[in-house]
Amino acid sequence: MLAGCGVKESIEDASAQVDQFHAALDAGDWQAVWKRADPELRKATRREQFGRLLKAVHRKLGNVQSSRQVGWNANATTGGSFVTLTMQTTFEKGVGTEQFVYRKGDGGKLMLVGYDIQSQDMMLN
Repeated sequence: MLAGCGVKESIEDASAQVDQFHAALDAGDWQAVWKRADPELRKATRREQFGRLLKAVHRKLGNVQSSRQVGWNANATTGGSFVTLTMQTTFEKGVGTEQFVYRKGDGGKLMLVGYDIQSQDMMLN
């Protein structure tokens, strides 16, 4: 469960996962993100659709220049323990607010279960 100092560790682990996500995005390797994703994400989203989303983010916004955490949430439900990070990210061609949702699985490993980006720059590019 996410309790006490475990929350801080989970947020730090999620932050490291965001860094890995951004590195894969910059490399154009959306398939690496897909392979590491939680089975729930893969069940809810078609592989091709996920790939098109990440390719569009990279094509329209470019590489990540910087990203800072602007919010977080940690909760436990009957579906598992989750950590959500909200990041304000500056890309080469604009900015966006990204939300990453991770499920804490076996051995405390975090797996991406949800990704969302809000970016006017992405819509206009």
